[in-house]
Amino acid sequence: MAYIRRVSGAIGGTEVPDSVGAVVRGAAPRLVRDGFGPLAAFFLGWKLLGLGAGIAAAVLFGLTVFAHERRRGQPGVIVRLALVLVAIRASVGLSSDSATTYLAQEIAIDALLGCVVLGSLRSQRPFASWFTEEIYPVGEQLRESPPFKRAMRRITAVWAAYFFARAAVRLTALLTLSTDSYVLVAALSDAPFLIALLAWSVRHTFQVLRTSEHWGPMIAAAQAPAEPATL
Repeated sequence: MAYIRRVSGAIGGTEVPDSVGAVVRGAAPRLVRDGFGPLAAFFLGWKLLGLGAGIAAAVLFGLTVFAHERRRGQPGVIVRLALVLVAIRASVGLSSDSATTYLAQEIAIDALLGCVVLGSLRSQRPFASWFTEEIYPVGEQLRESPPFKRAMRRITAVWAAYFFARAAVRLTALLTLSTDSYVLVAALSDAPFLIALLAWSVRHTFQVLRTSEHWGPMIAAAQAPAEPATL
């Protein structure tokens, strides 16, 4: 006797994952890589070889990741944004010839991201929906449904608050701590919170869909254990 376990079903053209954790485990490494990788590459290059080497390392890291994602055929929304930010940081860093100025850009970028994310709530496609395909492919029927759109708007508002809060924390650190300590604060305010926010975003989306009269029963049926079958 053996049991056939249904890992996922489909609703609205979208495969239903076996668990929220499965989605997070698949997406978290890429999110952290794209968000924190350039800063880590800069810091190592700067400390080992100097400011120019650090900036070059960050640019090379961004270009490598971008090329890798394009070869895999991924939409690359997040990595394209990261690449643009890397280019901006490099231009300002080289022109100022100052590591402090280079790192201070993180604060301005966070504030800008907060404004862009918050402003996206006025559009039909708020920030959260921009990179949904990066995290997990969603079918058009589900993507255009009112419950999904509500979830995307709420998630967008929370991400905007995070970017503003991160800018405030980093500004305080830049004004009160050494450069090395600032990088530590930047790291601690980045990767752990990105993973936590990603997990919450995925979980919240599924909670909204599960309580929907239309999608709730479909999700329950898709994730229900399969009947035992004799092989």
